[in-house]
Amino acid sequence: MPDLSDPEITVFFIAGGVAVVLLCIAAAVLAKKRRHELKSLSSPITLDPSRPPLRVHKIPAYTRGNPPDAGRDTDSPLPRPKVIDCITGRANLSESLAALAEKYSMDEITLATADGLLLASSQKSPSADAVAWYAGLFAENVQPRPPGIILYGLEHKGSFLVGIAKAGDPPVRAREPDLIRDTKDILNRWI
Repeated sequence: MPDLSDPEITVFFIAGGVAVVLLCIAAAVLAKKRRHELKSLSSPITLDPSRPPLRVHKIPAYTRGNPPDAGRDTDSPLPRPKVIDCITGRANLSESLAALAEKYSMDEITLATADGLLLASSQKSPSADAVAWYAGLFAENVQPRPPGIILYGLEHKGSFLVGIAKAGDPPVRAREPDLIRDTKDILNRWI
């Protein structure tokens, strides 16, 4: 066993310890520099290139005066939405959606979460598979859409929702912003 009190061994251990400390400091400096380089290259939000973004429709603010299409298409064969209050006198969310469907001459209006879970419907028992399928079509922005189906997106209290409206016969001349605004009014009342 070597004698630890020997000055040569003591110098050897001190030199070895200093070398280990210097190597650790160099490694820490290099790691910090590498982290800083990677941080400067990456953006704060990275998008998944395989998934298309969800569309969110903005509802235009109320403006005074006539709308841009006032006075046009007065002899159009498609009927205009009926004047129906979708909230007053309704007992629940489903009844309000049924009134909304009647207002726009739709057979059915269903609301789902962005991932396809049924939230509410104007029908008593809509097909969960169909709701998930239509929500998926909207999320993937598949074109052309199935005939007679209107898919629209809206945000309510931080959650993104998909509206699925099945057109009636004859189809009403539904303007998406009006349909979205009426749907938001209903959601604000019941949820």
